Amino acid sequence: MQSLKDKLLKAGLVSEADAKRAEAEKKTPPLKPERAPERREARPARRDEDSRIPKLAPMAGSKEANRQLARQQQQTDRAIREKVQAAEVPVEPGATVFYFVTRKNKLRRLELSEAQAAKLQAGELAVVERPDPDKIEHALVPPAVAEELLTLSEKAVRFMNKQGAAVGFLSDEEIHQRATEADVPDKSAPAAAQSAEPAGTFITIKRAPKP
Repeated sequence: MQSLKDKLLKAGLVSEADAKRAEAEKKTPPLKPERAPERREARPARRDEDSRIPKLAPMAGSKEANRQLARQQQQTDRAIREKVQAAEVPVEPGATVFYFVTRKNKLRRLELSEAQAAKLQAGELAVVERPDPDKIEHALVPPAVAEELLTLSEKAVRFMNKQGAAVGFLSDEEIHQRATEADVPDKSAPAAAQSAEPAGTFITIKRAPKP
């Protein structure tokens, strides 16, 4: 039995090429219609993405700003205390009185041996603060340590004789005018500085000459 294709070819209604093309179209699967792209809703930012967003600094005078300043001061005090404790030179009690000024502009004294007082005058020792948790003490340290403390706090060093960068020098007149201030025991000064002033000489801390 002849197929429809053979009948059409024999009758001359289609050509051999048309028949092959029609046969090929039957075997080719129809194209699927293109799907429209899906719309995705914006998802909320994840926590790790939120952490990359810079936070604004607290306003000056606010509670948060004050808390930050307090934390920074505690860290600075701890760093100073650790440096001083590691390098502190024990006070040698003696009859030589050495005056220095605290950060509150109060005159205080150390009763030292003549040798230690001479080292202070020569710049071989320095008077610095040691901020303990409940009060501020004062201590003697080598000048190299005092210079390290200056990078942490300009007020941490109370006396240092260094050429071109002297700290805490007073004139003889200022010492004599304010000597009574040093007669009051100071809880922030070492125990050696709280006893009554002994008979003997005292060293005045003179101002460094102006360049």
